[in-house]
Amino acid sequence: MSDRKMWKRWRKFVLLLIVTLLGACTHYLPPPDSISPGHEKGVLRETPSDADLFHEGMSHLGGSGNNADYEKARAAFDRLVRMHPESRWKHLTEVLIRVIDDVYACRGRSDTGMDRLLRENEQLKKNNRVLLEKLNSETAKLIQENDKLKKDIELLKSLEVQLEKRDKMLR
Repeated sequence: MSDRKMWKRWRKFVLLLIVTLLGACTHYLPPPDSISPGHEKGVLRETPSDADLFHEGMSHLGGSGNNADYEKARAAFDRLVRMHPESRWKHLTEVLIRVIDDVYACRGRSDTGMDRLLRENEQLKKNNRVLLEKLNSETAKLIQENDKLKKDIELLKSLEVQLEKRDKMLR
């Protein structure tokens, strides 16, 4: 066999070996709620690893297009801290738990603040309605008074004209 043919076979063999090794190195984590084949419901499964729990918690925090489920994420992180206290993910997980707790605290404060603002808004609306009614009634009174004053002015003018006529007749 020539060197060229042998080199082509070696390249194919090395390429196949690299692809096989890369395929063996990659792995796919199943979704956290799925049951692996061979396990039936009700049968105890082995304890999930710290990395599995961490990935489960992170998957519940949401991502592109997914909504975050903070309760499930916190539960997964809590299990990781309880079940694997020596885990390398423990410190990061504790930080994430504190952040999730802060998110809940902020939501609670924002909800109570929103409730307070809604109550204040309703009170302001009531006050505005009362003031508007008062203004409308005062405006109506002022219009009536203005009309009466116009009539009185017209009456005074007509009386003045009559008085001038009388003065001219008396002279």
